[in-house]
Amino acid sequence: MNSPFIKKSFVFLWMAQAGSGLGGTFAAFLMSWLVYDLTGSMLAMSSVWVAFMLPSILTNLISGPYIDKLQYKTVMIVSEWLRAGGFFILGIVVMADRLSFAFVIVIAVLIGFAEPLFRPASMSYVAHILPKQLLQRGNSVLEGTMQLMMLAGPALAGFLLTIAGPEVLIAILVIVLFSSGSVLLFVPKVDRKSTNHPPSWFFMFKEGLSFYRLFPVLLWIGLLMTVINFSTGAAVPLFLPYIIDHIGGTEFMFGLFTSLFSLGMMAGSLVTGVFKQPANLRVVMLGSLTINGFLMIVLGVVTSIWVALAVSLFQGVFAMIFTINNTTFYQQRVPPHLRGRVFAVRTLLAQSGIPLGAVFGGFVAEGYGFTILFLTLGGFILIATAVAWMVPIFYQLNQPLEEESLPDAKRA
Repeated sequence: MNSPFIKKSFVFLWMAQAGSGLGGTFAAFLMSWLVYDLTGSMLAMSSVWVAFMLPSILTNLISGPYIDKLQYKTVMIVSEWLRAGGFFILGIVVMADRLSFAFVIVIAVLIGFAEPLFRPASMSYVAHILPKQLLQRGNSVLEGTMQLMMLAGPALAGFLLTIAGPEVLIAILVIVLFSSGSVLLFVPKVDRKSTNHPPSWFFMFKEGLSFYRLFPVLLWIGLLMTVINFSTGAAVPLFLPYIIDHIGGTEFMFGLFTSLFSLGMMAGSLVTGVFKQPANLRVVMLGSLTINGFLMIVLGVVTSIWVALAVSLFQGVFAMIFTINNTTFYQQRVPPHLRGRVFAVRTLLAQSGIPLGAVFGGFVAEGYGFTILFLTLGGFILIATAVAWMVPIFYQLNQPLEEESLPDAKRA
């Protein structure tokens, strides 16, 4: 069969990722709403994003080399349960009516440490349980399911806030994240070769970095994503005031804006799942990023909420087409014993631009407005992709996968 669901372990992972996606969407909506309700400041909203991203990057830096030495299921369970615990504490403070901006920052830091453990471990685990010919479809299913949860999440979160208040939303969030971790108790462990002399953190991290010498295009993709995520990190924390203050929308419109982005990502997942991996991967990946650069500029010049909603939809489509093809390209080329640390290095490269972008976005939006902000961010993306179109190394994206070119590929 050509379905990843023939693997029971994939079914449990799929269920856990669905819960993680819904919980993550609830969390993002909740934190944005709480900060905006407390402060009404765009700089404050960007500060919370920075408070989340800096420990997230630190977690990737420290944990990446060790993920391959730990059980992937354990790493994922700990990540989900730590997040559940953090929001449980937040719920108690909200119920006691003692919430402050400083406490939201503390929770953002805690979640920032816990959340990044899940993705590198899950990407490595799915590469262990699925054969290479099913990875593209398996990734499409997982990403599509997560986006489906993110599609429903903002509207559902807004509805729960309206009729029941933040306390109920937090309670449901805690239950979802705890259940997601609990489902992973049923996935099998990955066999490990034991060693009496485990290598040091520095050695393992250096080994993960050294893999990029074999495929230098992976390093260039990571650097490109640093620039792209700088722009994303500047824009995403400010979408709530952008919709409400700049466009003249409502909280419901903000939820719809977020949901349409997820709907677009789900559509992108369906497209990549139906078709085989493209032969001209360079055109597909760089083309997707280029289009999103133009769409970011459109957000800066439009004044219609309906145009902004359409832009969000198409941004999601092209973002997911790039993401799935990028992830599959990595999974097919990284040996099993290096996957966790290589994925962590990739995440570190990609995320390093987000906190800088968040600070940049907050200052520019406060000082010059959203039009200048989005025109600038779109310009950054277009400049970065223009360089990528001209650099010959990106033609390596079109080289066919050859097993003999992967030294130690079968080493476990």
